[in-house]
Amino acid sequence: MIICVCRSLNTAKVAAAISAGARSPAQVHTYHDTTINCGKCCETVCEMIHDKERRTRNASSIKLSSFS
Repeated sequence: MIICVCRSLNTAKVAAAISAGARSPAQVHTYHDTTINCGKCCETVCEMIHDKERRTRNASSIKLSSFS
């Protein structure tokens, strides 16, 4: 799915930037040597970042609870 129409960033490209450490829409664009244009992608990119952070926290909680 296309996330940023202006810069042709799809879900896979955004996910790759997030996996590489991007934690904001600007960092996602920097990872791909682009810039934010209209900003309509920012909400979706932020949601993807938050989803990744939630999954990481949940995975950490599961690992910690298995040692209890």
